[in-house]
Amino acid sequence: MKTNNLVACPECDALQREVDLVPHGEAVCMRCGAELFRNKPGSLDRTLAFIIAAAIVFVAANTFPLMELEAQGMRRESTLFGTVVALQETGWPLIALLVLVTTLVVPCLQLGLALAVLLPLKLGHVPRALGWLSRALDTVWPWGMVEVFLLGSMVSLVKLTKIATVSTGGALYMLGAYALLISAAVAAFDSRAFWARVDELRA
Repeated sequence: MKTNNLVACPECDALQREVDLVPHGEAVCMRCGAELFRNKPGSLDRTLAFIIAAAIVFVAANTFPLMELEAQGMRRESTLFGTVVALQETGWPLIALLVLVTTLVVPCLQLGLALAVLLPLKLGHVPRALGWLSRALDTVWPWGMVEVFLLGSMVSLVKLTKIATVSTGGALYMLGAYALLISAAVAAFDSRAFWARVDELRA
């Protein structure tokens, strides 16, 4: 059954009326055939579950060491924050700041804002300052680059094995799990279901 809502095609900008879809159904543009939207059952619940799991894993990633290095009888290990401190102490303050922002500050903001938006909806009420929270989340989300840091760490790990005995720490695996969970949360999220839930609670 058709609704009164209109949706614009992301490819050709053609305006079309939304239609009700069966679970996992897909709506396509009548003009160009591009995907307009999908029906993702349980979208908000799955997104929230992935975000909570990502938050737990991220806390663990900041607790365990990233890697352990042994050379000439000396053994050292470093955490994620310890990497930022080491970069600062070795004369790379801008790189240290970049790592701090993209792998610590922004992920914390991503998780905090996402939970502040999704948890109240799950509990049955619209969060205060929903508009501000949504805009802030959209602003900070692209700046999280844990996967880039993870890739750089793996490259460094390979190079360090030529001069020392190196073993991976638990945090490296936790960061990999975090990146996968965040990607899963993004894939599960359905903005239409989100705003429909908001309208339902406000009605």
